[in-house]
Formats: sequence, C-alpha cells, structure tokens
Amino acid sequence: MIKIAITGNIGSGKSTITSIVRELGFKVFDSDQEVEKAMTKKDLISKISKEFKSKIPGLIKRNRIDKVKLGEFVFSNTKELKKLEQIVHPKIWESKEKFFETNCNELAVFFDIPLLFEKKLQSDYDFIIRTFVSSKVQKERVLKRKNMTLVKFNQIIKTQALNTNVERKCISLDLNTEEDIKILKNKVKNFLEKTLNLKKAID
Repeated sequence: MIKIAITGNIGSGKSTITSIVRELGFKVFDSDQEVEKAMTKKDLISKISKEFKSKIPGLIKRNRIDKVKLGEFVFSNTKELKKLEQIVHPKIWESKEKFFETNCNELAVFFDIPLLFEKKLQSDYDFIIRTFVSSKVQKERVLKRKNMTLVKFNQIIKTQALNTNVERKCISLDLNTEEDIKILKNKVKNFLEKTLNLKKAID
C-alpha cells in the first residue's frame, strides 16, 4: 500500500485536491473531519470539559462543545493548544488505524493532514503532496469562513510551518491551487500514474 499525504497551510486548497483524489476513486483519511467527529463523542466532551470549562465561560452548551470559543482560546495560547491535542489526537490515531485496516487491500490511500511537518510525521508517508497559494489569496479564502476573524486567522498562521529547506526536500508534488481546476486534475493524474506504475514495477 502506498501512503500519500496531502498537506498545506490553512486556506491553501487541500480540500480541492482531496476532492480530485476522491473523484479518481481513491480513499482519503481527512484529519479535520475526524477531529469534528471526535469532538461529538461523550468521552472526549467530558475530558475537554474537565480541562477547559473553568477557563472558557460558556464552553459547554446542551452537552456540546462551543468549538468557536475553544478554538479562539487554544490558538491564542500554545500550551493550551498542546493540552487539547493531547486529548484529541489519541482518538484520531484510533480512527487512522481503523482506516488502515478497512483499506489494507488498496494500492494507494491518501491522508489529508494539515500539520504534517509541524508534527514531524513526514517519514510516515511514501509521498507528500503540498498545496499552496499566495498570502493574499490565503487570507481572502480563510476570512470568508464562518466564525473566522482576522485575529484568529493570524493566531492559526503562527502555529503552521514555514516553507523550509527540510520541508521542500520531502515534497513529492507542489500544487498551486490558484491554477485552473483542469490543470490541477491533470497534474494529480500524471503524478499518480507515475507513482502507481513505479509501485507496480517494484512489486
């Protein structure tokens, strides 16, 4: 099984590439979606409430987490963000293992992982696709999102990796998602054709 990561900073177009990959018939593990699911689980709500309820007024409403308030709080405090990650990440790893088991016979599977380099996970994958856009387009895209503010956007950007030499060496395919969707589809298709042929040759 070939493991391919899709990564990139917020607003860089990861969901666009994920959609293309799914259209081509491949399975994708979406980290953000799995976090959303995990945040609805009773055991996780209980742990988050225990850790953050006293720090964030109105955090729990009708047995649900106010994710806007939680996000604003943790993205403004690195230590608190790490505490949240320690609670949530084990659930994501569980989901990831189930994804592996379910799709163990697939030739290739994809993983949409926003903080791939920040969490030093690049060695877990055979190939890495990175998405990027100009800072102007990134800002425009993200500020259109529901419950997003300029302050929160700037806080999130601080938690995400810069384009370092180490990062660039690990990237298999760099995609500027400002390009036309047809161009992006062709680039993804060409990359996969070469990648899968390589795998077949090795096998």
